[in-house]
Amino acid sequence: MRVIAISTMRTSLTQMIGVDSLLSAETDASTRSFNRFGRLAWDRTAWPFVSRLTQVVPDVRVRSIDVGSGGTGYSSAPTVAVAGAATATSTINSDGEVNGIAVTANGTGYVSVPAVTFSGGGGSGATATANLLAYLDFGTTISEVFRVTDKDPYSSGAANDIAFKNTFVTGSSEYGEAILPNRSATSPVWVHYRAPFPSYGGSATDYPWIFAEYAVIGAYSDWLLADGQTDRAQVALQQSEQVLQVELDKLERQEGQTQPLLIETYGTTIAAPA
Repeated sequence: MRVIAISTMRTSLTQMIGVDSLLSAETDASTRSFNRFGRLAWDRTAWPFVSRLTQVVPDVRVRSIDVGSGGTGYSSAPTVAVAGAATATSTINSDGEVNGIAVTANGTGYVSVPAVTFSGGGGSGATATANLLAYLDFGTTISEVFRVTDKDPYSSGAANDIAFKNTFVTGSSEYGEAILPNRSATSPVWVHYRAPFPSYGGSATDYPWIFAEYAVIGAYSDWLLADGQTDRAQVALQQSEQVLQVELDKLERQEGQTQPLLIETYGTTIAAPA
């Protein structure tokens, strides 16, 4: 990826404004603007230099537990034990039967369905079966997932698309998770995703060159807006968008690097022709 220094971009911005140098606060503001417009461009499409195609081993976890037999004679909800790291709690009905189990922790690293056992509660005979689902943990390296396949789509003509659903995950630095519906295999999958946008400091020398002109003109529009020149700021903002559209045109129309539409129906995911 071709890169450019933030200092070079700041020099271009200074020249565009028509001053000899920026004040300290304006220097900081320019860096913020470069990052703001850089992220807007970064997230606009699947740029090759921000996208990754990587083989990932899903993390199989306990998603739910089904009651097989409610047993008899329970006066209180029995304790549920799930093999491995998953945990769950049970409920009973007025007939003294176990009528439901809530998973309180999904656990991690399962390779087979874990045993579910009951203890206490004054009754007996309850049985249950755990249901597993595969998860993709984004951690801090995956921002958005574009596609999941069972084989490398670049080397195989028969790569099948795997449906995925994004889910929330706690943690200030986490980017989320995705569930692979109806899939509990630990076999690796191929994930095409966007890497998170890295915020660039004022001394950074690795800002994406492809976004530089867009970000500089965008920063100029921010400066005009802060100076009260609203009309001129809107014109500059439109000019910055035109610059980025040229780069998008190269990628999407000239090079044909567009993602095929995926249609999911009745649990089947089909890639429409490009």
